Amino acid sequence: MGGGSFSEETYTHTRALRSASGIPDFEYTQTATKIYDTLDPMRILSKPYKMLESRDSVEHPISTPLIMSFDVTGSNYNNAKVAQQKLPDLMAKLTAVCENPQVAIWANDDAYYVGRNAIQLGEFESDNRIDDTIRNIWLTGKGGGNTGESYELILYAAARKTITDSYEKRHKKGYLCMYADEPFFDKVAATHIQEIFGDNAQADIPIADIVAEVQQKWLVYLIWPQNGQHRARNQYVELFGESNVITLQAPEHLCDQVASIVAANEQTLMAVGVAATANMDEEFTARVE
Repeated sequence: MGGGSFSEETYTHTRALRSASGIPDFEYTQTATKIYDTLDPMRILSKPYKMLESRDSVEHPISTPLIMSFDVTGSNYNNAKVAQQKLPDLMAKLTAVCENPQVAIWANDDAYYVGRNAIQLGEFESDNRIDDTIRNIWLTGKGGGNTGESYELILYAAARKTITDSYEKRHKKGYLCMYADEPFFDKVAATHIQEIFGDNAQADIPIADIVAEVQQKWLVYLIWPQNGQHRARNQYVELFGESNVITLQAPEHLCDQVASIVAANEQTLMAVGVAATANMDEEFTARVE
């Protein structure tokens, strides 16, 4: 996946056609009883590599993978809906700050409450198929009355169900931005791994272990809405560090915030690369002299 280029003109035109026909942006949510087939994590087992892939190509020779994940439970339903309506803007903003962005739209509910429908995983896309993914996300508005939401399963998916040329070829981590407002559960339950992904799991995975694993190939940022739970934010800081937890003042600013995260990291990488090149030039000159 990841071919083509995003067209704002096409997006605006198709949205206008839907509006004129009385079709809501989130039509699937109106009648959904299960997650959309092309977002079902179980489908990944039938893929050639049994992974969601972000790949380089002639069209996109240096790909930059980004996962944008939403909590779509009741506590965060309205925030997620507003932010998702702005998400197509993200492609234009990302294109301005990084090379060949490939964006995967993901979502979570609470697996202890909704089981198989708890996790939705889109493909890595560079074109207007991202709009289809967004509109097919089921805004469940559910969740349970327990102490958290199933963000740990998003970490599991990023760690074990993705493969990117960015990391495999260039050892460059992708971006995982999680829009979340409640605490993480303290483990990835083996029963959930089996039920949702179809993977064999002999034991639960402690949350600290899956955090460490996902951080090997993803830069993880928690985007916390200011009306979210403060105890959740404190936990995010403990797990990922203060600099990786971003307070979002309003959901309509999500695209700007994500683009800013990517821009800051890309600029840092570029500065490091320039410095390394300069040092190599100096060492070569010294050897020649």
